[in-house]
Amino acid sequence: MQDKIYRRNTQSGGAPKKKKDEKARKRNTIMNFRVSPTEKSLIDKRITLSGLSKSQFFIQSCMYQTIFVKGNIRTFDAIKASLADIKDVIMEDRTLENLTLEQMESLRLILELLNKIYGKDEDYGNKNI
Repeated sequence: MQDKIYRRNTQSGGAPKKKKDEKARKRNTIMNFRVSPTEKSLIDKRITLSGLSKSQFFIQSCMYQTIFVKGNIRTFDAIKASLADIKDVIMEDRTLENLTLEQMESLRLILELLNKIYGKDEDYGNKNI
């Protein structure tokens, strides 16, 4: 009687083939994080009020919002490791020209954090480091 079993299209023959990325997107990395239901509703409300798409909202929030850092051993170890990488590059030619974009952003963030700790409130976002 039950010689045929209902199968969705995704179940028969494997998953459907993914389309080739014809747009040659530069943003092809996915980032995920977990939030509580309350946090999700608050974030969704902020996204709606901002008028931005979700992806644009998260990119803007992660890149340009003020963050509050509580110094702990992991924070200082990460700063120390990042500064060691930057030091190695600088020691090779004594300039900042060979720093990667990630290293320059790390240096900017480290300087910003240290200035907040020591009570100086300078913005390194628009200056060449």
